[in-house]
Amino acid sequence: MFVNGFGALCTAIVMIVFAATKFREGAWVVLIIIPLLVKIFFTIHHHYKDLASHLTLDKFGGLPARQTRHRVILPVSSIHQGALEALRYAKLLSDDVTAVHVSIDPAESEKIQKKWKTWGEGTRLIILDSPFRLLIEPLLEYIEEIIENRQPNETITIVVPQFLPSQRWHQALHMRTAEVLRQELLSKQGVVVTDVPYHVHTEEKE
Repeated sequence: MFVNGFGALCTAIVMIVFAATKFREGAWVVLIIIPLLVKIFFTIHHHYKDLASHLTLDKFGGLPARQTRHRVILPVSSIHQGALEALRYAKLLSDDVTAVHVSIDPAESEKIQKKWKTWGEGTRLIILDSPFRLLIEPLLEYIEEIIENRQPNETITIVVPQFLPSQRWHQALHMRTAEVLRQELLSKQGVVVTDVPYHVHTEEKE
């Protein structure tokens, strides 16, 4: 602290001398930038200090005991191995699992319903019609409705299947649904968005 304080004092003296002798040549900028930087640093320091005070375990008596109801929503674009892996994980979290499919093609939705009867393990499937061929918007509207009508102390988890191809550049070809939902629902208390990775080992052709 002594060394840092001495260095700060020397820097302040140099700044004052420089600003006084070179004021008209542009040194006045220093008188604006230095206080502004100090203000920014103090603001950042205050933020971290305030955050630490809210997260500290000092004088923390523990979380309140409560009975929490857990509802899981599983968006499915099609029925495949990745969707089944996500379904398995969702059922580990809760017995209240709802699969949701956004329909932009009635014929394809009919195929998905038939496959779900075989592979869905009795989990209910909700079909959301999307006449404007939108995928995220109808799903968000459905989730928002669930959030508005949920019971007290109810936690909602959105479980999203995510493909992980062996080639990294292949990831750009798939929609990052979990990330979009996470950004949209970040401010909603009691809502968790998690993705279940499914590794797809594809071969790169030469």
